[in-house]
Amino acid sequence: MKKRYLVVAVMLLAAVLVLSACIETPPEAIELLRQKYSEISSAASIKQEITITKGNFTQFESVKTYTKTENGYTVKGSEKTINDVDADKPFTEVQIDTTVNSAAGATPSLTLDADYFEAGYRLTETGLNAIVKQENVADVLGVEGTSLKAPTDSLVLEMVISNQALGAVRIAYVSNDCNVVILLTIDY
Repeated sequence: MKKRYLVVAVMLLAAVLVLSACIETPPEAIELLRQKYSEISSAASIKQEITITKGNFTQFESVKTYTKTENGYTVKGSEKTINDVDADKPFTEVQIDTTVNSAAGATPSLTLDADYFEAGYRLTETGLNAIVKQENVADVLGVEGTSLKAPTDSLVLEMVISNQALGAVRIAYVSNDCNVVILLTIDY
């Protein structure tokens, strides 16, 4: 009788081990986010909005839509820059209608590492909301420390995953009393 219980117990243990080997462990949330960010190149379109404001004044505004084609991307949009006070018009606006080989200009190079974020960040299967540690801003943006052309303070990084894909990336920071916001909206 004891042998029978022992055989049953061994068989149950073997079944548990076999079943656990068949179940794939889901990647950590940061790995999932990295994977989703790397899949941007498969997007049908990427809308990039950049706004730089100082107080109530918009100093720069750029809205571009990168639409995937067989040979690269068509880029349509506009850039609006505030002029000096002695100019005839308050803004200079340039229309954009061009073709590029890749969407590299639409998407910033981001290095995602949980160690680069301030305590209290939120990282789940639906996205990320984090303040980047000041000493790691260049690391997250994928540039050398001396390559940052302007100060970048209080950088907030938000990423939203919806329908199993990265749907939006928002980067906001302060630079010389200006608020900078970069928003990517991705459609697949």
